[in-house]
Amino acid sequence: MDLSRYFLQRMKTKWGSCNHRAGNIRLNTELVKKPKDLLEYVIVHEMAHLREPTHNERFVAILNEHYPTWREARAELNELPLAAELKGKRNLRQDISSFPFGRENR
Repeated sequence: MDLSRYFLQRMKTKWGSCNHRAGNIRLNTELVKKPKDLLEYVIVHEMAHLREPTHNERFVAILNEHYPTWREARAELNELPLAAELKGKRNLRQDISSFPFGRENR
């Protein structure tokens, strides 16, 4: 799987997204507050979209191969709140600097 770039972004409705044509993935900055295995699941899920853009049988086979416990991780992640309540603006740079990868990868 070829990943051109990844971005860290505050998202209100998703844990991650993929633009398979450009080879980019976006990860929600809130993932830094979740267990590491759930972050890994989202990364594998989005990278699987680089090979298969839709959630079809081929996509499921890719997840099964690269992250066999993806169903358990997905269930656990879906039970957690997506974003923290925001009371005023927080420092996005501070959120990103604490993310395991650091800033945007180029």
